[in-house]
Amino acid sequence: MKSFLVALFAAAVVLPAAAFADGDAQQEKGCGVATGAFVAQGDGQVTINCFGVTPEFGAQLAGVLTEVLQRRLDPELVVAKLSEIEGLPPDGTPRSLTADQGQTLVQSLVAGKPAAISISADPEGAEPGGYALAIATRLGMAGWRIEGDQIRRAVPPGLAEIRGLVLAVRDDKVPPDKATRLKQAMAAAKIFVPIVAKPDLGPDAALLWVGKRPTLGATPTQ
Repeated sequence: MKSFLVALFAAAVVLPAAAFADGDAQQEKGCGVATGAFVAQGDGQVTINCFGVTPEFGAQLAGVLTEVLQRRLDPELVVAKLSEIEGLPPDGTPRSLTADQGQTLVQSLVAGKPAAISISADPEGAEPGGYALAIATRLGMAGWRIEGDQIRRAVPPGLAEIRGLVLAVRDDKVPPDKATRLKQAMAAAKIFVPIVAKPDLGPDAALLWVGKRPTLGATPTQ
């Protein structure tokens, strides 16, 4: 078991890097408060112990906690929103769309004007490409077009370290309408797809990046 130190000063969260012991992989995945010391004004620090997570996931968790603090989000509302997102399949099971997710995605998009987006999938392994194909198939059923009529198996600059799904646009503060519509359709299908900025894209471009499967548990040995 390794400890993450979460410093709750000035609404910031810091998780120092730490190695993970092999024995941690046998623990049930989860986190819990180990120790805490809060002053009357609410500032202080708390140590959180997490079991069965990778350093990469720990860093992502730190980012989520920081966002909650900096934006003064209500934790209960955050948890309520998390319940609307479909979780990852069990370890070793490729990501895919359930029948309900696929139907919801098509129904959400077919009512509007068809659009065209680019799709790129991480070239390492078959899993990202298979998941990208499942999504592209449903987009095609809704009348949407994949630019170049293909899923590119290449890593766009700046997205190599991103796992999971993201929608890249030139300005994430003012995304093209088609990016907003696709994000909403994916959300209706309980799939979380954040919009990120990629300044080298055209003003009306939208790129769906299908990265490697997000990693929660310890990385398997090769």
